[in-house]
Amino acid sequence: MVIVGIIMLACITVLILYPRFIEKNFETVIEIPLNESFSKYEDVCYGNVFDCHGVDVKEEGEVDTSKIGEYNIKYIFSYDNNELVRNQVVKVIDNKAPTLEVNGEDFRYCPNGKIPKYEVTAIDDYDGDISDKVEVRAEGDKLLFVVKDSSLNETKVFKDARKIDEEKPVITLNGEDKIYIEVGNNYEELGAKAVDNCDGDISDNIEMIGNVNTSEAGEYEITYQIKDSSGLDNSVKRTIFVYQKAKVNEKGSKNVYLTFDDGPSAYTGELLDVLKKYNVKATFFVTAQNTSKGYDDMIKRAYNEGHSIGIHSYTHSYSYIYYSVDNYFEDLTNMQNKIYNLTGYKSTIVRFPGGSSNTISKNYDNGTHIMSTLTKMLAAKGYRYFDWNVLSGDAGETTDTNQIVKNVTSNLKSGASVVLQHDTKNFSTKAVERIIKYGIENGYNFLPLTMESPTVEHKVNN
Repeated sequence: MVIVGIIMLACITVLILYPRFIEKNFETVIEIPLNESFSKYEDVCYGNVFDCHGVDVKEEGEVDTSKIGEYNIKYIFSYDNNELVRNQVVKVIDNKAPTLEVNGEDFRYCPNGKIPKYEVTAIDDYDGDISDKVEVRAEGDKLLFVVKDSSLNETKVFKDARKIDEEKPVITLNGEDKIYIEVGNNYEELGAKAVDNCDGDISDNIEMIGNVNTSEAGEYEITYQIKDSSGLDNSVKRTIFVYQKAKVNEKGSKNVYLTFDDGPSAYTGELLDVLKKYNVKATFFVTAQNTSKGYDDMIKRAYNEGHSIGIHSYTHSYSYIYYSVDNYFEDLTNMQNKIYNLTGYKSTIVRFPGGSSNTISKNYDNGTHIMSTLTKMLAAKGYRYFDWNVLSGDAGETTDTNQIVKNVTSNLKSGASVVLQHDTKNFSTKAVERIIKYGIENGYNFLPLTMESPTVEHKVNN
């Protein structure tokens, strides 16, 4: 036994005193939170428990603590030609939950469980903005907002909430709220769309009340009504104007309708003298624009001498009148009132600036095809518009009086000839006497336009 004890003591002494690498707290796998610093392992020495010297340490591998992942580090410890190799796995982890902010004060959700969209902001140190990953669910009298980052760190926010629906469904007409249809044409029902905050698209549940009789002129109304699952209802209306175009006198032939746009002007008085000389009645589509200011007496004189006074435009500003239907009719009404104040006559004959076929309106109407609407609305409101079928060319094509005469006389029709001229152009008004002489010599009648005159309308291009 003594011998055995001596042998064991000798072995222990050798283990204690024999030189070797001594490691303290070395871990083969360690975890480091994101963005925290990584320190290489150096707690190792070579020797024995009584005398242990520092060693050379070589490190192979890199650790990027700004990126989640596993990194392999190889340590080589050496001293007195002795070498120890150790491998370590460094795991960079994200263990910080994202922040979550929920904005609002009055939180609620629908009786059917649908939850409105609330403004939330979720920011994660690693993933950045993850607001689109926020989930919401109702739990009794609360709404629970939950968000998880890519490392499954979770944040929850509870908000007191009411289970209630106080919002009416929204119902929107397909197409315009006012439609104009000529007697005899078909009415095409465009319907409506209904969307509810709780029920979603409920267009199929819309109930329509009313009907349209396109065989009889009149004003018709269709009501579209809807009710959501909470019993809240709403409705909109559409008005349909079925109109009859004014009946016109198609009898007679070789009738010439001299028309003058944009005036009155400094040349209108001289023109009226010529018309009076030959007892010819014409039509003046008048304005209140700058060139017409100071010549209101010419409108009154023209009316008193038996000429037709038509509405052209108050402002003659294309960008204004063709911007919207409301702008157009405001402009028209202003000019109608001006004529009435001067003459006591309420004019209902109209000429569009640029004519009904103009395309310049496309530049200002935001794609609403305003001319298609206006031409129908004028008829429905009791107006008639006139274009022309004989062009004098005084709107930019020529400034030669002789050419004006030729353009008109060579294009007169066997039926109704509606001639376009401008009494703001002296070279054009000087051509009128020669045009009248030619007409008289060739059996033409000169007449003013009225609500019963033959229809001369262009094809609408907008």
